Amino acid sequence: MSKEQEEKKTTEDVQEEVSVDEKSTKDDMQEDVEVAEDVQDVATDKKQHKTLIALVILFAGVACGSLFIDVAQLFTQKGFSARALEDAQVVEYDGKTWVRYDDPKIVVEVFDADDCTECVTDEVLVRLRSLIPTLEAHRIDVRTAEGMAYAKENDVKHIPAFIFDNNVMESDFYQQAAILFSDNKNNKQYFDAPSVGVPIGEYLETPVAEGGIALDNHENAQHVVILYDNPLAKESATIYPIVEKVRAEQKEQMHTVIKIVADTEQKNSLAAARALYCAGQQQKYTEYVKVFYANHAAVIKSDAVTELLHGYATRSGLDVTQFDACVAENTTQEMLESTAREAAQYGVIYAPTFFIDGTPHIGVMTYQELKEQVAGDGTMQAAGNE
Repeated sequence: MSKEQEEKKTTEDVQEEVSVDEKSTKDDMQEDVEVAEDVQDVATDKKQHKTLIALVILFAGVACGSLFIDVAQLFTQKGFSARALEDAQVVEYDGKTWVRYDDPKIVVEVFDADDCTECVTDEVLVRLRSLIPTLEAHRIDVRTAEGMAYAKENDVKHIPAFIFDNNVMESDFYQQAAILFSDNKNNKQYFDAPSVGVPIGEYLETPVAEGGIALDNHENAQHVVILYDNPLAKESATIYPIVEKVRAEQKEQMHTVIKIVADTEQKNSLAAARALYCAGQQQKYTEYVKVFYANHAAVIKSDAVTELLHGYATRSGLDVTQFDACVAENTTQEMLESTAREAAQYGVIYAPTFFIDGTPHIGVMTYQELKEQVAGDGTMQAAGNE
């Protein structure tokens, strides 16, 4: 093949390759256009699909009363969108101002009676609402049969009384004041209002002798004296000889029961409570307590209180093996905890507290005061509560 023929052939090959490349490029461009159209179609389909879903939700909401959207606001321009409410802290609407809180709605059941003149329920609720803005109060009238039955079901011993649902545990107030709350038997939160100065207006029931340490067997006596006492309180050492003197004078006219309430925040209080309770279990409370109060200051300060209290058991004539076993038993701790709960239910916030024939008297009583309460025909007037 001549040189001219070779150059002609090469030129034709190049042209043919260019033609093929151009065709390929056109084909690629066409494919790109088609892909773009397909993408646009998919996007349009998705948009239409979302719109369809929105319409289904809208009309489904209208049909079933759903809160997805308030259709009326589409026409009246009233109401709030969920997004607006989510972002807003304060909203004004229809002449009212709505404030958003992070706390849940908290329900408190308020046990009260219209004719309880000493009940300060309204004032307490005003203060509680200032601390718990999401509070909703439900009043329980204990003068109705249903209200009284519900009060007994919730172990309410006095009015006013306040029992919260468990949502209160999620509030800032609870985090700061958890010590004022305790579980009641219906798994709600009993609020210890007397501990913060709320006066007891009226007792629905008063303590009974069962569960305490009886100092005598005069169960049919004319007067029943129940004493809630913290054995390490200084006042307890003062009141003990007074009670013993009046008991000796009244003989079978006075039935005395001690209920021990330990102060868990006070050094040695729980150990002392265990020891006195276990002495009572051996019917040796009077013998043990004489030695105990004779050495009261030593018990309060001791860094070896277990050995000290053990020694008092020996000096008081107790069965020491039985005493030590009782002190160590879980049932002893459970009994003391039960007494503490009972004391709180009756509004006992100070030791000593007496209930004499059901009438409360808070604090130390003089010999003359106690004697007047249990002498005579049983007509009582609570000293210090006139």
